[in-house]
Amino acid sequence: MNERVSVKKIAELDDAPYPHNIEVGRVFIGGCSKPPTVGECFYVGSFRSSTVQEILSPNTFRTYNSIYEWEKM
Repeated sequence: MNERVSVKKIAELDDAPYPHNIEVGRVFIGGCSKPPTVGECFYVGSFRSSTVQEILSPNTFRTYNSIYEWEKM
């Protein structure tokens, strides 16, 4: 997968170790080489998430700090 995708922060976790580092609703767009994977950071262009902790649905994942939704463009 080497596609253009968007990733949007849809929630911040109440127990986030690093709260408020990205505002809810912010969207990042860029190239992406693979889908989110548990145990790895998710990269989209210059955006890098914290480590993915759980895949919640095919297009939603949870990190240490937040919940994100992503989609191919």
